[in-house]
Amino acid sequence: MRAGELAGWLAAAGVAGAAVSVDAEVERAWCVRRVPGADGTEDGSWEVFWCERGGRFEWTRFDDESAACFSLFGRLVWARLAGSTG
Repeated sequence: MRAGELAGWLAAAGVAGAAVSVDAEVERAWCVRRVPGADGTEDGSWEVFWCERGGRFEWTRFDDESAACFSLFGRLVWARLAGSTG
């Protein structure tokens, strides 16, 4: 799965309207983005985190784009399923 496909996969899994930002840090959203290297270029890894009040919560770093996307996809689908059991 690529980052640009994440919203479509979430909608197909019934997680429509999930606050997800690709390649940008956005307030009150799950963010998946490339990690900038020290020299300003991407270093090849990706990060996933919840952004709120300028902080990064549940931050995780991945070696590749697919792993980051599948991790966030799984987290959001699991949260939806866990929340629907009443």
